Amino acid sequence: MRHYYVSSLDPRASEVFKFIHTHNLEFELHLARTRFWVAEGPILTELLLRFSECVHMVDDSLDLATGLPKDDTRHL
Repeated sequence: MRHYYVSSLDPRASEVFKFIHTHNLEFELHLARTRFWVAEGPILTELLLRFSECVHMVDDSLDLATGLPKDDTRHL
């Protein structure tokens, strides 16, 4: 499974929400973003072809709020 997110303020977010609903993807709704998971295969391919400019892969080694590595203490 690959982990992605779309910003709630993105102009195409509602299209991505419809895609998530249509394909019955697991998701977490947050104030600033919606995180969701997609299995490798044709649904992932369709997602990336349609929304690659507005969906972003979650890098589990980074803090989403700061963009810094999770073990980086410079932002504390």
